[in-house]
Amino acid sequence: MKYITTDHNNGLDIVKSNPELGSLWSEIESALSSITDERIKAQVPLSNNKMSLSSAINDLIDVELKKRGWTAQSAIFQGDQYKDKNWRLDFSKRVENPKKDITGMAVEVAFNHGEAIAWNLMKPNLAAEINHVGTQTNIGAGVGIYICATKSLKKAGGFDGAVGEYEKVLRYLLPMAQKLTRPLIIVGLEAPETFKIVKRKDPVTKKNSGELQPI
Repeated sequence: MKYITTDHNNGLDIVKSNPELGSLWSEIESALSSITDERIKAQVPLSNNKMSLSSAINDLIDVELKKRGWTAQSAIFQGDQYKDKNWRLDFSKRVENPKKDITGMAVEVAFNHGEAIAWNLMKPNLAAEINHVGTQTNIGAGVGIYICATKSLKKAGGFDGAVGEYEKVLRYLLPMAQKLTRPLIIVGLEAPETFKIVKRKDPVTKKNSGELQPI
């Protein structure tokens, strides 16, 4: 897939200057680049949501990052009260630097309601900060990654209108700057180049379905 990026607190400069973080960022780039239009089309019938591309893309990102050794659904904090999905990262991976210090990346893949943008931005931040609650996933002096749909993907991919898109996410960075103290990279996934999904209503059942159409 093609994608665009914006960073916060020099996230891109940090991954370019830090070999360990640069290696992790290369894995993310490789994973996203491996998701072709053909793979997305093949995945749609196998995914839970067939009326948009959100589940298919999410499933493929899951496959590709796990293949590269990333931990899925890793808890941010210790303790049973923090085990539910609200306190979990979509993916994380930690590495040692030459000084034997831990660094890493925390990833959120956010195709959900726009109201969740602020919380999804905060979760990678929590995994990189000292906290009064013991951490389960600590990425040290790492970088958070927030992957979402651009407006173009949201439209061509049949996403729900309430989904928080890349362009909206960027508007949160400045007012939340004092809360988002760690470096972040915001990744906006672009629309497929060869097809789009169109929602159709069955005249008999009145149920909506998604139909893939070439561009």
